[in-house]
Amino acid sequence: MSIQFGRWNFDGGPVAPDYVEKVQKELTPYGPDGAGSYTNAGITILHRAFHTTKESRGETQPHISQSGAVITWDGRLDNRADLIRQLCDTSLSNSPDILIMAAAHERWETDCFAKLIGDWAVSIWKPSEHSLILAKDPVGIRHLYYSLDDKQATWCTILDPLVLHAGRSFPLEEKYIAGWLSFFPAAHLTPHVGIQPVPPSCFVRLRKNGQVVCKYWDFDAGKRIRYRADIE
Repeated sequence: MSIQFGRWNFDGGPVAPDYVEKVQKELTPYGPDGAGSYTNAGITILHRAFHTTKESRGETQPHISQSGAVITWDGRLDNRADLIRQLCDTSLSNSPDILIMAAAHERWETDCFAKLIGDWAVSIWKPSEHSLILAKDPVGIRHLYYSLDDKQATWCTILDPLVLHAGRSFPLEEKYIAGWLSFFPAAHLTPHVGIQPVPPSCFVRLRKNGQVVCKYWDFDAGKRIRYRADIE
């Protein structure tokens, strides 16, 4: 599982180097296959790679798309061939999943998330719009957490950096703990008040003036599954 992390200072000031160094130390054990970073006015994005497919060994993250979006990805696409057909781009056949996902986002924007089959978590920083999109797979296999206040947004695929280096303490979320003890923790909560998960089947759009949570997929209880044997 690769690790992604980011911090966005809304005032445009640089993210403190000593803070970045502390976070890097937290991330290093999770990503033995390489590190990448992106820094621009007010934002720093980090990635630690853990390659689980042959295609992923050729990736470079964070990835900058043709439109200038900065993308970090943790996951696995199970419908690579189908997406490549829809994109009409055979040059992507042996490409890492992130390049296929980036091409899908260039074509369909946030509508692409419903087309991605597999388990995944992705962050997309759009400098031209000063907006951040965080999304994860429909079932929520991969994790993606974020904290937000009037000064900054911070996100990561693990809780450790958000909790240990926030410069403040977070009260325990009792409803989450109760759910965890009964083996069914709520998907919209984390163990800490003030740190939120990206819900399954959703993406979160963050801007300086707040956040919007949008559902990109939902279960259709009225849709029937038909097997080939049913036709015979």
